[in-house]
Amino acid sequence: MKKLLSIAILTMMVATPVFFVSCGNDDDMLPDESEITKPTIASWTEPFHDKNGTPDKVKSYMASLMSRYSLVNENAGTSSTQLVYSSASLSEGVIYSFGGTTGTLYSVIDTELTLNKGIILKYLIEHYTLIPGSASNESMLQYRFTNSDRSIVVSTMKISETCFNIDYSFISK
Repeated sequence: MKKLLSIAILTMMVATPVFFVSCGNDDDMLPDESEITKPTIASWTEPFHDKNGTPDKVKSYMASLMSRYSLVNENAGTSSTQLVYSSASLSEGVIYSFGGTTGTLYSVIDTELTLNKGIILKYLIEHYTLIPGSASNESMLQYRFTNSDRSIVVSTMKISETCFNIDYSFISK
């Protein structure tokens, strides 16, 4: 069990920089700041986040409900499996990580444009509870939410001037 946890942490450490790098200010795929002054989406769809999810369930969900994202990488190893989805601009994306022994979902990292923060935070406030006493920081878009049975913690954090992450962590009771 300790080995699986170590592998999971290592995988997250390896996967996270992908989105830190993809949202740098030198991203030629993003329009000039003056061209974008309002959200690029009208509503937000949460990424798949069922703890017992499998790669096939995620692929089906993404194809039907989040079709603006395409699968850009699938890495299946003995210790874990990762699915990496990206939007056409390559600035937004979702990383799904699955345990190698169970094959079930253990981590979701969604990278979104900061311009859409109002719509996304409104959704999270409506569907989750802000964790009291958690260190919220509006300038860093740093918030922590939980669902009604406290089995999921949803954390947000700004990673650049143009992007922020939404991280789904599953809590075992």
